[in-house]
Amino acid sequence: MQLSVTFNTMTTLPFLAVLLSALLHASWNAIARASSNPGDVFIAAVISSGVIGLVGLLWSGLPVQASWFYLAFGLGFNTAGIRFAIAAYKRASFALAYPAMRAGIPLTTLPIAALMIHELPRPIGILGVLLIATALILLAIAARNSKGTELNGVGYALLSALCGAGYVTSDAVGVRLSGNVMGYAFALAVGNAILISLLTAIERRNPLEIFAKHSRIAFGISTISMSSFLFFIWAVSVAPVALASALRETSVLFAIGIAHFVLKDKIGRLHIAAVMLALAGIAAIKLG
Repeated sequence: MQLSVTFNTMTTLPFLAVLLSALLHASWNAIARASSNPGDVFIAAVISSGVIGLVGLLWSGLPVQASWFYLAFGLGFNTAGIRFAIAAYKRASFALAYPAMRAGIPLTTLPIAALMIHELPRPIGILGVLLIATALILLAIAARNSKGTELNGVGYALLSALCGAGYVTSDAVGVRLSGNVMGYAFALAVGNAILISLLTAIERRNPLEIFAKHSRIAFGISTISMSSFLFFIWAVSVAPVALASALRETSVLFAIGIAHFVLKDKIGRLHIAAVMLALAGIAAIKLG
């Protein structure tokens, strides 16, 4: 399908919205990682986002039916991506798997968006996407080790990235058709909560018990993550999805800053090189 509205440049307001989304995304990830049980906290946060989404739908109403197919398609990709991400984290360090996963999303979103919705940024914008992806690959290289399980984990991370590109592009199409950005975002939150609850139950774990145990921190995380997603989903409704996707992955840079200045983690030359490349990528996207 070809939308009647596609974009090849990003104006200032969506550019700033995606950067703010990236900062919020890094913040909630840092909070979740600092918890004693990040996996269960993540499940609880997705469920609490669904609660927020359900309340939000009472105010915003549902998006138009023309967008429901893409909403469902995006939910399927997102759920598969979460499962691959969990598998990646079990086999490789977070420091390796996460940037590898995030690098893969803009690299695969670029051709998928070109094929699916005939949306291709200008050359300088494409350069920005490639620079940011290269920066993320450098971060993965900085965290690598020689263990075979690490390489296995990277494979799952790349599968998760492919799913990520699928849901980002599907959501870009869906939200543009929806006529209701808030309703689309809230409906996605509810759908994600239902799916992750079903998957948790299939694993013979009680999602309500997990939610109740971590509800306090989960609602805090979900408030931040929902805000992050709302900024992003609005941006892809008015800007090229490939550029917005790449720009949002600068959340990894914010995460490095949080790790260094707040958690006092050390950073090396590859980290600094990655930051410089990503900043150049951000500038290219803005110019593009």
